[in-house]
Amino acid sequence: MLRRALVIAAAASLAALAEDPPAADPTADKVLEKVNEWRKLAGLQPVKLDEALSKGCRAHAEYLKTNQGHPSVQGLGAHGEDPKLPGYTPEGEKAGKSSDISFEDPVPAVDGLMATLFHRVPLLNPALEKIGFGAASEGGKWFVVLDVMNGVGKKPPAKGNPPVVFPRAKQKDVPLAFGGEMPNPIPEDKDGKAGFPITAQFPSGIPVKEATVGLKDADGKPVECWISTPEKPADARYQRNTVCAFPKDLLKPGTTYTVSMAAKVGGKPWSAEWTFTTAGEPPPK
Repeated sequence: MLRRALVIAAAASLAALAEDPPAADPTADKVLEKVNEWRKLAGLQPVKLDEALSKGCRAHAEYLKTNQGHPSVQGLGAHGEDPKLPGYTPEGEKAGKSSDISFEDPVPAVDGLMATLFHRVPLLNPALEKIGFGAASEGGKWFVVLDVMNGVGKKPPAKGNPPVVFPRAKQKDVPLAFGGEMPNPIPEDKDGKAGFPITAQFPSGIPVKEATVGLKDADGKPVECWISTPEKPADARYQRNTVCAFPKDLLKPGTTYTVSMAAKVGGKPWSAEWTFTTAGEPPPK
């Protein structure tokens, strides 16, 4: 009898192992493609979609949908999970703490995240190797969870690597506007019309001091910007080792801008100058 029970248990285990993998998710594939499009523009290697990370993202997306009216999931609370609320899972809690979260359609959500500072930084991490993705929807509202931290490789990038600047040199079709995010990196923006952020991400652990940023339009006129640096970050929790400039007004369509940055990086002077061109037709003269 015992032997028969063991045989049955072994057969059940083999059957479980033989189960089909999760069904292909075309939305997840499109999200991955969009993430890698942006990384390619920044000169970075593509990332892969990881099923284990995605499982946690799906769990957290369902948690957010289930508890969408609860005060604990409002604002930055959307990154956490309360064990007392329905839908809580340890995997979902872990994913929430390590993810970019959005409430719009999944693929456009990636574009929106890239139009920010705090949510862009982990997407353009050179050490990122894999991501997780999960989404849930109800009544036309989306709950999108993109794990961009748990898939970072163990080997850090070489400290001699140049910073990841974005928009990149000679990049075209650059968006015009800041996408908005929480916490708000530019509370001084009273009319909500800040331009697309310009960033330079330096390897972690290297002091970046005395950073300056200049931006000029096609006529060589200075463009006023809000500047945040590792020494004076918009929010030290999320900015990491990044220099950022937010144009105080929307960028003009079809216009070539010139960026100049300088800083002391690891005690040595660093500077760079490059151009990018925005999307759309140029304004009439």
